[in-house]
Amino acid sequence: MAAESLNPMTIPLQGQRLIEASAGTGKTYTLARLYLRLLLGIGDGAFVRPLSAEEILVVTFTEAATNELRGRIRENIHKLRIACLRHEEGGEPADDDGFGPLLDLIEDKQSAAHRLLLAERQMDEAAIFTIHGFCQRMLTHNAFESGVLFEQTLIQDEYPVRKQACEDFWRRHCYPLPVELARAIKQLWSDPEALLRDIYPWLQGELPGITDAPESDETLLSRHEQIIAAIDEVKQCWRKSDVDFVSLIQNSDLNKSSYRANLVPGWIAGINDWAEEEETTHYALPKNLERFSQAVLDEKTKKGGTPPSHPVFSAIEALTEQALTLEDVLFTRAVYEIRQTITEEKQIRGEMGFDDLLTRLDNALRQENGALLAQTLRRRFPVAMIDEFQDTDPQQYRIFRTIYQETAYQETAGDNGTPAEPYGLLFIGDPKQAIYAFRGADIFTYIKARRDVSAHYTLGTNFRSAKTMVDSVNKLFLQADEPFCFKQIPFQPVSSAPANDDAAFIIAEKTQPAVQFWWQAGEGVSSGDYERTMAGVCAGQIRDWLDAGQNGTALIGPSGKQRPVSAADITVLVRSRREAQLIKDALNQRAIPSVFLSNRDSVFETPEARELLWLLQAVLNPEKERLLRSALASGLFGLNAAEIDALNQDEAARDRLVDEFAGYGQIWQQQGVLPMLRRVLSQRKTAENLLAGPDGERRLTDIMHISELLQETSLTLENEHALVRWLAQQVLRPDAQSESQQMRLESDQHLVQICTIHKSKGLEYPLVWLPFICNFQAGGQRLYHDETTFEPCLTLSPDETQVALADKERLAEDLRLLYVAVTRAVYHCSLGVAPIIKGNRKKTGNTDLHLNGLGYLLQNGQACDSTALAERLDAFCRGDSAAAVTRITEPQLQLWQPGVSQPPSLAVKPFTRTVSSRWRVTSYSGLSYGASSGGSTYTQDRQEEMMAMIRSLSPSLDTDTLGEVQDETVTQQTAYTFPRGALAGTFLHSLFEELEFDSEPSLEWLTEQLLSYGFSAEWAPFLQTWFTDLVNTPLSAEGPVLSAIPVRYKQDEMQFFLPIDGDLTAQKLDALTRQYDPLSAQAAPLDFAAVTGMLKGFIDLVFYHEGKYYIADYKSNYLGDSPADYQPEALAQAMMEHRYDLQYQLYTLALHRYLRHRLPDYDYQTHFGGVYYLFLRGMAPEYPGQGIWFYRPEQAFTEQLDALFNGEEG
Repeated sequence: MAAESLNPMTIPLQGQRLIEASAGTGKTYTLARLYLRLLLGIGDGAFVRPLSAEEILVVTFTEAATNELRGRIRENIHKLRIACLRHEEGGEPADDDGFGPLLDLIEDKQSAAHRLLLAERQMDEAAIFTIHGFCQRMLTHNAFESGVLFEQTLIQDEYPVRKQACEDFWRRHCYPLPVELARAIKQLWSDPEALLRDIYPWLQGELPGITDAPESDETLLSRHEQIIAAIDEVKQCWRKSDVDFVSLIQNSDLNKSSYRANLVPGWIAGINDWAEEEETTHYALPKNLERFSQAVLDEKTKKGGTPPSHPVFSAIEALTEQALTLEDVLFTRAVYEIRQTITEEKQIRGEMGFDDLLTRLDNALRQENGALLAQTLRRRFPVAMIDEFQDTDPQQYRIFRTIYQETAYQETAGDNGTPAEPYGLLFIGDPKQAIYAFRGADIFTYIKARRDVSAHYTLGTNFRSAKTMVDSVNKLFLQADEPFCFKQIPFQPVSSAPANDDAAFIIAEKTQPAVQFWWQAGEGVSSGDYERTMAGVCAGQIRDWLDAGQNGTALIGPSGKQRPVSAADITVLVRSRREAQLIKDALNQRAIPSVFLSNRDSVFETPEARELLWLLQAVLNPEKERLLRSALASGLFGLNAAEIDALNQDEAARDRLVDEFAGYGQIWQQQGVLPMLRRVLSQRKTAENLLAGPDGERRLTDIMHISELLQETSLTLENEHALVRWLAQQVLRPDAQSESQQMRLESDQHLVQICTIHKSKGLEYPLVWLPFICNFQAGGQRLYHDETTFEPCLTLSPDETQVALADKERLAEDLRLLYVAVTRAVYHCSLGVAPIIKGNRKKTGNTDLHLNGLGYLLQNGQACDSTALAERLDAFCRGDSAAAVTRITEPQLQLWQPGVSQPPSLAVKPFTRTVSSRWRVTSYSGLSYGASSGGSTYTQDRQEEMMAMIRSLSPSLDTDTLGEVQDETVTQQTAYTFPRGALAGTFLHSLFEELEFDSEPSLEWLTEQLLSYGFSAEWAPFLQTWFTDLVNTPLSAEGPVLSAIPVRYKQDEMQFFLPIDGDLTAQKLDALTRQYDPLSAQAAPLDFAAVTGMLKGFIDLVFYHEGKYYIADYKSNYLGDSPADYQPEALAQAMMEHRYDLQYQLYTLALHRYLRHRLPDYDYQTHFGGVYYLFLRGMAPEYPGQGIWFYRPEQAFTEQLDALFNGEEG
């Protein structure tokens, strides 16, 4: 079925659909439009009902893509909602942000705006996941159906468990082997780590079928004995033969140039020596033995002649055709057994890796309860959109096919003919951009899906690039009959958006070609020569562009909106860090600053990581001369060999150096690793030294990045030595997939960017250079796919057919990389082309360029020589101003001189507004201070600022008891003799905040707390008894007991902010409190500066008892040494002195407002119980109510106080 052009407004959103979106055609835009249609249930072919954001499943393949997609969808929802509201109010169509077609479909825009608002609020819970995130949630939320344990630890790094399993395998199978067998194994893999490196790719994900796996009952010993027997048989046959092999060869019709008379006797003598060996202990055959294989002799015989023949020649042929190796036996067994061990070990530990998430969901869907699980997931997510589907693999595709398979809906259709549950499954991707095979992506799974899904749609308009750029890319990929090697991945030309028709790259008023080939002429060119030449050409061309841009003669953009070219417009795309460094060096030679971007480099792979390791080792052991010398030799210290040698000769200088490093060690122990490293950088002027050299910013960025990671990790390790071991492990085995390890951008200035092609996917750049696009790496692949079934196959000894299939897949990925690279360009793309001939062969004749993506297209997959390739390039560019080819001349090494722009004159902006000194955040202390001190308003305001500063520095400090002095002559431990003052009050508050009231605190914990506050541990037994007594003291004759209050009915340290609207004056507040509260009427008048802003506070305890809410405040004030000092009259006096009456009035207002908002049927008389002030030193279980002040402000007062804070005059 031919693909249909996609219209986002009419595509049916039910059933299975495959959407192929070429580069720049608005895939994310389209996905967001489909999401909006699903939310609103609109358009032809709409889903049967509108869906919520939690019912639309969107799956993509990276966290970054997930976050970007969520942001784009949220933005679209918001903009469409605004557009709906504007239309409802008669707004202009120009305000629609491109939502015109959608708005035309929406009949009730008010209702749609409401649904969109709900969706916008739901976006944090929207079902937009990575594939691993989706599997994890489904396994957790459907634990019963999936059969997965609830408690599973997700491990980020499976390397340790894989390493352990490999070492266990090595111990089991290799340690017991006889010496000769162990020697044969050691020639293949020297140790378990070497074996692990070789099999590592096959320990994750699904294991492909091994085509040449040995028989299951074959062992290392049986294979060894079989090889030795075969070798011995040929030796014996050779020894027993009485034929003169020299004469036999020389008297035959063999080609004598291949079997020269002066060489044959030596070959035969070597074989004789080998055959005479008494015991065969190795598998190595004589170098020239294969020359005497019957098959080789037949091949080398002259046409029509008779080849020499002998049974030993046939025996040699049979021997050389055998695989005389143990590799396949050990490799196969290692992969199977180690995978099994890893699985068992993770099950024992209750752990899962990322691959296990997919495997377990896949298995769960295929088990007995699989149908039920699939039905549950379908009902939860009626529609799924799988983004970047070209990066899928067989397991991921199987999961979604199982959940949304056509036949699955038959079981939901009843016998009475009721329709099956509707569903939608949309696959969205571009097979031409499938470039992540190294991460497990499988383009053949996409090909299968393309065959399975009948409804195909394409996006046919490129909105990214200029028309000339789009046309050139179309032309390039139409040069070959099968542009992507497989007919199942067709190339559909796209058109450009009309807005880009006149967009161009112009130099000196001349429009530049969109595609520029730089041709390195010659019969044949080596890869090294190609790279050196193209790096110079690329850097020189960039210098010319920057010069022209600086002069205003190099412009980019659509007509009428053109601007000069700057460094930030230029991007060089490469495949690897090695290629990036070649370009960076060439740019540095011309004084052009650049920055390298890659998503595959770990900061621990850098030289700086090793240098920091040497530094830390030296700081830990400064007395060890070797470690100290290693650190000094690093780039961190900037010393040369002569300076280091001078230190070695000067004993006093060396002693000073040891002392310096010992000092760094003390800083490390006392302050942490990051402060220590900063001290080193400062003292040794490391930053200044690095920035003075090339790549200084890059190196300094890496040093600071690693320093931060060291500081973060040090918090989880027990000591400094453990941190050094951790860093050594990271340097030994960096993890490029770890987000925290990925190298950071060293500068955010406008620089020339060097970027890997993989990193560039999804991005766009105005001007692109591909200097090494003709590079390729052929051969060496063990994995290929069956041509008919597309199943992955792993071969250990590939034959010619398998090698060809694997190389075809490599070439296909090379073509896809080329497609991604050239489609990043908006206006222009330069490509370096050369007649590359690989290896050491003579650089004449046919080139190897047809094995590379660009060469394959230009030559239609055929091999040709340099002359034919040059003709193909000329033919491609002939008659087309959008493409050109330039013969390379020797690049000139001229430096770039950046223009010096005058810095803008800076001046302080005059401030004309008036700042209100009344708006501030105040507190009970700020309002009550004037009353207790009698100070002036100005003094009170300054003191309030001082108190606010004290509280900000120590929020829990008990400032009410700041003036209390401790009696030094303590003879016995009582509540009255317990330490006094602010620190003691803070300590007691902390006990009530941290301890549960229904259990006795432990002596160990109390001792620890006392010591941390600077008090004697001797108070612990008394405190234990005192606290228990306090929480068991009735708050009144028949009142509540703190220990009886359930945890769910209490709230410690309840924070509040009360807005103060208008001006709150001391006179107004004082008059109101005196009118209603007898205690306030007797207190000193309030005196504070008028305030507007916020009132902040913390209520020690709010609790619920018998249907009412109460406030409790703990007071540690010392009032005297006897119970009489804590009677109601004394408490009233203390309450007035400290203006606690104002405090509880404000607390009551705060709780009143809170309850009014939280309780639907709130009533002050019914729900508010009152305020308890607990003077802790006076409370005793035998005297209920002693040391306790209780008051319940009148409802009228609280309501008028509420009005006063609202700025209402009453």
